[in-house]
Amino acid sequence: MTDSPADSRFTVQDALELFALAAGRPRLLNASASLDRTVRWSHIIGQDHPGSMLRGGELVLSTLPRLDEGRENLEEVLRVYLRDLDAVDAAALAVEVLPDRPRLLSALHAVVQERETAEGVARAMPVLLFERVVRFVEITEAVHRQLVSRQMGIRQTDALERDPLLSATTNLFDDLAAPGGLPETEVSARALALGMPAESLTGRGNAPSVAPAAFTALVFHVEESPGADTGARPPMALAALIRETAARMHAPTLVGSRAGDRLSVLVAQADPARLCLAVREEAARRRSRELVPRYLVAAGQLAGRDQVTLQESPVALAHAAEVAATASMVMERSTTGGSGQRGYWRADDLGLKGLLVHLASHQQSRSSVEWFLDHHLAPLRGRDREEMRALVRAMSRTGGNKAGLARELGISRPTLYARIERLERSVGRPLEGETLTLLQTALLLEELQG
Repeated sequence: MTDSPADSRFTVQDALELFALAAGRPRLLNASASLDRTVRWSHIIGQDHPGSMLRGGELVLSTLPRLDEGRENLEEVLRVYLRDLDAVDAAALAVEVLPDRPRLLSALHAVVQERETAEGVARAMPVLLFERVVRFVEITEAVHRQLVSRQMGIRQTDALERDPLLSATTNLFDDLAAPGGLPETEVSARALALGMPAESLTGRGNAPSVAPAAFTALVFHVEESPGADTGARPPMALAALIRETAARMHAPTLVGSRAGDRLSVLVAQADPARLCLAVREEAARRRSRELVPRYLVAAGQLAGRDQVTLQESPVALAHAAEVAATASMVMERSTTGGSGQRGYWRADDLGLKGLLVHLASHQQSRSSVEWFLDHHLAPLRGRDREEMRALVRAMSRTGGNKAGLARELGISRPTLYARIERLERSVGRPLEGETLTLLQTALLLEELQG
């Protein structure tokens, strides 16, 4: 792992000086270990094998919850646990072991002392034991705030080469999308450190309830990267523009990079259409004097929902990326279409043309078909899924004639009208024209897929 410049490094010793951590009176169990190791981030982990969740340089906080007192091989499990952290070059391990777990405490002391006598103790990972009960969330929040603030100090002199906020947000998006994701407490702490709300009030009247903060997932797909080398870097000018516009609107917004030609954006507590239109106006104003790339925007959904939690955001952002890529191809191959007055594309805007152009552009089309089906068959997956599917198929055969439709389905006219109204409410538009064609095509594709 490569250390940062001296003025930006945040070490284990720096972390020990934070009030949230110092309040727990952490004691270093392996006295020879160096506290000058760089801390890149902080994680709260309860798994037996934490290495798969780490990337190196983390301050790991744990109560070792799976190492219960009845376990016969506590020392061996701890050896494996610490070797797992060594393998990914974790910065340090800080544990809380309550008095009702004397066997675990004894095993921890024994294994750490065993490691002290081994070769290479100067490079050993520090193992800290809290002597007082602590709140891990407060520690991770304090560490993350320190890291972001130090990075922001670099940005003033190095703005053209690096964007710490973009980097920190991208790390969060990467960790959320990794197998296993992140513990909910860590997600909240990192969101707070980046200025995001962790919770929101829902409900009405005198009984509001607290729920995880909801976000709209957007992807800004860069169509044109000005300059000779911007294609090899995230479009940082656009990222800064989005953040600045959102800040003026008092809209908490996360902006990260998931590929060289697109930005992943999560917007909380704001109208995404208003933000997109404001960004479009600001980008047009700045292009005469700045290298702001041209782009299109797409919004993602999850199971038909426009808003998602941070934990759910990887799926919604992946959906938005598919919509953006397809919209880009539609724009290339068609003189019609567009994102309407919203300022961004949705899957509904792509229609049948979106599916066809998507299929035509991919050698292996199975995943392309699946994302289309996931969206357009959502209204046909409820309790009355068979009734709704039969209705769509029958409308295809009868051309929409109500009398013939009722006869084919073997139901009365009032029952038919009720089913049509129910499906239209679910779809959000009249059951006619392209909407009906989309449903019919989706059912046919599903049938062909088996």
